[in-house]
Amino acid sequence: MRITVSHDLSRIAQSLSRLSGRLNGSLEEPLRAIGGMLERTTKDRIRETKTAPDGKRWADVSPATAQAKNGRDGILVDHGNLLASITHEASAKSVITGSIMGYSVYAQEGTKNMPARPFLGLSSQDYQDIDELMSDWLEGLIV
Repeated sequence: MRITVSHDLSRIAQSLSRLSGRLNGSLEEPLRAIGGMLERTTKDRIRETKTAPDGKRWADVSPATAQAKNGRDGILVDHGNLLASITHEASAKSVITGSIMGYSVYAQEGTKNMPARPFLGLSSQDYQDIDELMSDWLEGLIV
């Protein structure tokens, strides 16, 4: 099963284009840095903020789920498998952040009996952090 969350990166396209020229066409290193940042913020959403990338707070677990968890961790965390599975992969032209856990699609998109709890995607802070990271690359602060 696959989840695809696409984003319009026109806000940072100019920086990426300029950076591509400086790096002989390969953006793998900066995209790897972006992937690492997105991996961290995705894990933070699951572990701490319990919010979607757009800032909306996730619905609480149902009383039955809370009882079944018997005091174990909160929303989207039980044994930590989803959290541990969040990773990223970068190439010269793209970066993918996600989970290999088959049930992650149900958490992201919801089901008939469970509300969606989107954890993948870019927040406004992510966009800002990416922009700052690209500026650092362009200014030669990262080599």
